[in-house]
Amino acid sequence: MPAYRLQPKERKEALLQDQKELRKQLGREIDSCMEIKSTHRNKAKKILADMEVWHIADIDYEVRSAYEDYLTRETSMQAVTVRAYVRGLDQMKRHALREQMQTLKGKRDALENLDKQILFLPYHPEQEIASQFERFVYPESLVWDFRQDASGILKIQIFDVLHALLRSGMNTSIRNGKLEALKTLYAFCIREQVRDLEGLEQKHIARFQAGIAQKQKQATAMQVLDQSRKILFMGSKEINWNANVWYLERFHFEKTRTNPTNPVRTFSFLEVAHRQNKRYLQQYMKYCLGVTHLAVSVIQIELILVRNFIVWLEQKEVHNVCCVAEATIERYFKKQEQLDIKEAAFNRKVTSILHFFDYLKVRGFITKIPLCAQYYRKKEILKHHDRCVGVDVYTELLGKLQFFPENLRLMFLHLWGIGLRASEVCSLKGNAYSIQGRDAWIQVYQIKMQNYKRIPIPWALYRLMKVYLEKYQIGPEAYVFQNRKGGAYCYTTFRKNMLKCCEERQIADGGYLFKSHDYRHTVATMYYDNDASIQSVRDYLGHDHEEMTRQYVDYMPKKIAKASEEYFSKKNNSLAVGIKRCKRGT
Repeated sequence: MPAYRLQPKERKEALLQDQKELRKQLGREIDSCMEIKSTHRNKAKKILADMEVWHIADIDYEVRSAYEDYLTRETSMQAVTVRAYVRGLDQMKRHALREQMQTLKGKRDALENLDKQILFLPYHPEQEIASQFERFVYPESLVWDFRQDASGILKIQIFDVLHALLRSGMNTSIRNGKLEALKTLYAFCIREQVRDLEGLEQKHIARFQAGIAQKQKQATAMQVLDQSRKILFMGSKEINWNANVWYLERFHFEKTRTNPTNPVRTFSFLEVAHRQNKRYLQQYMKYCLGVTHLAVSVIQIELILVRNFIVWLEQKEVHNVCCVAEATIERYFKKQEQLDIKEAAFNRKVTSILHFFDYLKVRGFITKIPLCAQYYRKKEILKHHDRCVGVDVYTELLGKLQFFPENLRLMFLHLWGIGLRASEVCSLKGNAYSIQGRDAWIQVYQIKMQNYKRIPIPWALYRLMKVYLEKYQIGPEAYVFQNRKGGAYCYTTFRKNMLKCCEERQIADGGYLFKSHDYRHTVATMYYDNDASIQSVRDYLGHDHEEMTRQYVDYMPKKIAKASEEYFSKKNNSLAVGIKRCKRGT
């Protein structure tokens, strides 16, 4: 017989021999999974061999689906039994992954190109992630297909956010809700052809939110969207200045520029629709944050005012802020004059917009500033604010203070006793209290004024605080009143808790609205009424100018009443002294 007639037969025999060896190898790998029932192992040997899957490490979601279909279609097993056999296959896959991840090469091979394939979370190479899904009911929710026709940037972003959520250590129910929301967001971005999560526009967000029917799921989806943007902004190698939302935790500001009791968390550019206007505003904010030494809260106000101006321009079909006419700006400020805003607030708008145009001119985007600020600025007339707390109110509050939480009691005493700002109380450090001679003192960092002040305090408050510091082992550099993470107590939380306690204790029959700054006015007025000079009160409050102090203490009715009482108490100062009695008609 010719030799060429033997070749196909030899090849067939060789192929059969190879398959026999592969079956033996597959059998050895499956038999090494001793924790799996023998019936499950034997079934897997046959079906995987028929599917020509020769290594348990090659099991993936598609193999798993085919395995389950085979058991459902070709056998008479009930659904519960099918799930048990498939669970055995899952255990084999995890067994193979554990062995593979023990070597550097195996680890590199397992983690390679995960963001370019179907990722089935129970088959994740990282055991910390895979172990979260040892028991699951609906496998479809755990499948992430990164082969879909979508932007490569988007797929990498979703992949990164997914892993950040999986590594966050949240409980199962919250995790599952967030994964479902992220998957919905991924599908939405593919459908809307969104290329970059950080570039999502307001119109996209509105459509995304409207597409979710249940309010609870809608809230979770919006939370996940915000969390996704934050993860991407915080985790990028370089700051993405073109992101529509900036998360300021990424930046490291000087201590004097931030308020730890009420931190600014984000800068949003979503409201600006036209890309070029958005870029101008983002570049201006980048300059403000990086070059100037302004407080972040001041920059935030500047952002809001300029952003509102640009949004108004876009509504008037002015698509490039560099091309705005003086007449259009005049119309804008006339519109603002119709609003019920004070002169100082109006002037701040003028100044903020002027600063923005100054920046555009310096950068060469415009040649002339289309705004004459002096023409629009209004004269500011300082007005006194009568905000003193009535004696009966704070006396009642002091009487019921024992029912308030300990930290709120002490924080209130700082307001009522020494007139500190609420932000100053919330940011006090352990080394703030000291003794000099026979007096007790407190050193306070004034966030608003960006400097320190040192004032005397009552001995009773000093002793109370020393007990509190020792009781909770608060160090010199630690915050006296702390949030859950050990940071400065949040002003908003303080006010909310005080309002709640005042309402529960029916202060002033439940009609008292707690305002921390009112106690600062009360202390200032008390000193002034007791003949302290305006300069002394100014230094005590920590003001730079007497004009500001006068807004606290120049409330005259009490002083007029006191002077009148003293005058008319004298013998010859009665209003009736000059009245002569006479007969009627003469």
